[in-house]
Amino acid sequence: MSTTRSLVCERFQRNFMSERNAPNLWLGMICGVLAAIGYSLTNICLRSLTGLDPIWVSFFKAIPTVTLFGPIAIWQVVTRRAALPSASSVGILIAAAISSQLLGNALLQWSFGVIGVAMSVPLCLGGMIVVGVFISKWFLQEHLTRWQTWGTGSLVLALVVLSMAGGGAVQSVVDEKSRWWLTAVGILAPISSGVSYAFLSIAIRRGVSREASMFMTTALICAIGMIILGPLSLITAGVEKIAQTTWPQYGVLLVAGLLNAGAFVALTLSFRYAPVIVGNAANSLQNPLSALAGVYLFHEADSINLKIGVALTVLGVVLMGLRDKPRSGENDRHAKNTHDGETESSPRTNSPVELETS
Repeated sequence: MSTTRSLVCERFQRNFMSERNAPNLWLGMICGVLAAIGYSLTNICLRSLTGLDPIWVSFFKAIPTVTLFGPIAIWQVVTRRAALPSASSVGILIAAAISSQLLGNALLQWSFGVIGVAMSVPLCLGGMIVVGVFISKWFLQEHLTRWQTWGTGSLVLALVVLSMAGGGAVQSVVDEKSRWWLTAVGILAPISSGVSYAFLSIAIRRGVSREASMFMTTALICAIGMIILGPLSLITAGVEKIAQTTWPQYGVLLVAGLLNAGAFVALTLSFRYAPVIVGNAANSLQNPLSALAGVYLFHEADSINLKIGVALTVLGVVLMGLRDKPRSGENDRHAKNTHDGETESSPRTNSPVELETS
C-alpha cells in the first residue's frame, strides 16, 4: 500500500511540480474547458457583487490563490524541485501581472455593473482570442492547422453574434438615462481586459514552459495583484465603504477566489500542454456559459443571437481539437520518431515565447 502511495505521489510531482510536459493537444483542451467552467462560476459570483468596489473585489479574489499556492512554490524552491526564475522572467511576469490586474480583473469587474456579464465576457474573450491568434502566429511561431483556422473563425463569429445579443443587456443593466460615453467605456473596458489577458498568457507560457513552476507563476501573479490592488482599494473605496462589506459578501468573495484559483491552474496547464490559441479557444466556453448565466440568473436580455452564438462557440471548440490527416510520408516519419523516443510535435509548434528584455 505504501509503495502504491509513493508511486502516485512520485507521478504527481513529476507531472505537475517539476518537469515540463510533452505537448498534448486534447489534454490541453480539457484543461481549457475546466478553466472555462471555473471562470464561469467565478463570473457568476462576481456579477452578484457589483455593488462593491471593483478594485476591492479584485484584491480579495487574489488572496485564496496566494494562500494556497504560495507555500507550495516555496516548498518547491527549498526542496530544489523547481528553480527560481531568472530576473528577466520575473520582470516579464510582474509587468504582465500589473497589466492583467488593473486592465484585466478590475476593469472587467467594473463592466459587470455597467453592461452586464452576458455582454462583458464575449467582448473580453473576443479581444483575447484575436490578439492571441496574432501573437501565436507571428511571435510564438506556432503553426495553425486548417481546423484551428476554421475553429478560430467560428469562435470570432460567435463572439460577434453574442456581442449583438448583449446589446439588449445594456438596457437591463444600465439606466436608460445614462450618458452614451458610459456605455462606450463599458464596451471598451472588457475588450481591454481581453487584450491584457492575452499578454498574460504569453507571460505564463514564457515562465511555465521554460523556468518557473506552475504554482510559482500563479502565486507570483496574484501576489503582485494583492500588492497593487490592496493599497489602491483604500483610495477607490475607502476604509468606511470596505467595512460595510457583509459576511455573506465575504463568503461569495472567498468562493470566487477559490474558483478563480482552480480555473487559473487549469488554464496554466492548458498553456503548458497545448499552443496558446488552443487554450484560449477552449477557455472561450465561458462565453456562452456566462451569457446564459446573465440571462437566466440576472435577468439580462435574451435573443436568438444568444442561442446561435452558443452553437457557434461549441462548434469552434470542436474544430480546434481536430487534426489534419497526416500524409503517408509523415506517418513513416512519425513511426520512426516514436521508435527513437521523440515527441510527435515539432519544436516550433509549441515553442515558448521569446521576449527580448533590456
